[in-house]
Amino acid sequence: MPTITDYSPQVHLVALCTLGGVNPRLFELLFARFGDTERILKAPASALEAIGGINKPQIKRILSARDHLEDAQRFVNRLEERDIKIISFFDESYGELLTELNDPPPVLYVRGSMPDRTQKAVTIVGSRNATAGGIELTTNLAKLFGEAGVQVISSLRGGADAAAHLGARSGGGRSFAVIDTGFDQLNDAAAMALAIDIVEKGGVISEYAPEQASTSETLEASNRLLVGLSQAVVVTEMYKDSDATLDVVAFCRMIGKIVFLMVDPGAGVLSDETALHKAVKNGAIPLKGLGKTDDIIRSLV
Repeated sequence: MPTITDYSPQVHLVALCTLGGVNPRLFELLFARFGDTERILKAPASALEAIGGINKPQIKRILSARDHLEDAQRFVNRLEERDIKIISFFDESYGELLTELNDPPPVLYVRGSMPDRTQKAVTIVGSRNATAGGIELTTNLAKLFGEAGVQVISSLRGGADAAAHLGARSGGGRSFAVIDTGFDQLNDAAAMALAIDIVEKGGVISEYAPEQASTSETLEASNRLLVGLSQAVVVTEMYKDSDATLDVVAFCRMIGKIVFLMVDPGAGVLSDETALHKAVKNGAIPLKGLGKTDDIIRSLV
């Protein structure tokens, strides 16, 4: 019978995090204490109890994860058959930017590829109910990034975010979509069509196993990935009901990530007073016109 040592770190992580319910913050505690997944799985209850911040139900889940290794291996094999890659915290393609998060995800599920860690990347977000002006501004901005070889990160929520992907593609660039569900829950026809287009040159990235449905918690977690995958964030349009976009801006402040607010030269700021106040309070830097795109690119370090 296979032992813990016979399974890969990738399978260990699936057993712990996907099947065992170990969340990113708990995994961070475990990894800081034990240094690798094999030692985590081999740890006795007494060693886990000695770690501050871990309760009894969590210890039970960690101890039971070693019983899920065979299931985890089968799970990994099924995903490989479906062309879904599992990118772990230990893989080179995972990227250093994500490790700057307070709770980097131990496991990612990817169709296509991850962003190239050697190239610049920018996140573009905006209103789901974007105006024609917001769509045009976002598309043109993303096109300029694409032409400059800057990778574009956004969601699949439609509106300005969809325009970001299409603009990057029209500029000959690559884009990457972060989704807040598992792949099997991506049911919106427009989002699925866009995802297929994105995967040709870029990738679609989820923190969740294929069957995971969207919740308020998964939405919040996906927003932190949008911030974590790039060197800066640009907002093109937002209003007081643009909860996801405002959450992204607030998260930028939490981790010290630079965020820009693109101002349309003709229409002005595509925002209302409430959203604009929140954005500026959270450190958003207004930039007027697409001529400022080079300034954003220079900031991507």
